[in-house]
Amino acid sequence: MIERGLNVVWCLLGLGTMVNAWSLGLLGPSGPDSGLFPMLCGIIIVICGLTLLLRSNTYVTDPAWPRGGQMWRIAGVTAGLASMAVSLPYVGFAVSSAITTFVLLQAVERSRIVESLILTAASVAAVMYVFGNLLGLALPRGPWGW
Repeated sequence: MIERGLNVVWCLLGLGTMVNAWSLGLLGPSGPDSGLFPMLCGIIIVICGLTLLLRSNTYVTDPAWPRGGQMWRIAGVTAGLASMAVSLPYVGFAVSSAITTFVLLQAVERSRIVESLILTAASVAAVMYVFGNLLGLALPRGPWGW
């Protein structure tokens, strides 16, 4: 019964996101407005919530909660994303996302250091180029100006 209630909460969360996105505006004279991507996310959340709500009952009677290394990886991802959210205004997008990406690649993927450095540099540069240069969005800049 708790699962059904949680699925209804997902549907309501998605609907709330869609209402908020609608108030921001979906399309403007120069293209997509600030509410378009939240609207798409709200639609995806509602579809997933309805799918979970309408599927046949496949409840797990005794869920296996993560233990040991699995729990540390979950805590690492949560702490990494929280630290990125906190440090973003102070050190800027490039530095905070590079540190977070590198740590997550080491903690979750357990990739080699050289691979993590290359992937981190390439992904941060690509995101900054696409969103900063091509789309013209103002990403948070740190004290170094980038």
